[in-house]
Amino acid sequence: MEGDHSVGAAIGRGENRIRGKVGCWITLAEWVWVEDILTPLCVKTVQIDGEAIKADTWYTLQDGQFVEVS
Repeated sequence: MEGDHSVGAAIGRGENRIRGKVGCWITLAEWVWVEDILTPLCVKTVQIDGEAIKADTWYTLQDGQFVEVS
């Protein structure tokens, strides 16, 4: 996301990642396979504060937690 104080979401089926600026809100969905059906496991939203969640850093969800993507 480019703008300050924006809202962005990456919630499609499969692998998702998102990044933004300080003040932006990001939403991610985590998906898992359950008996050959891709199923949402967790959807989570957080505001980028520059400390716990860093600006301009890609994130994904793993086990319901925001994790930096290398």
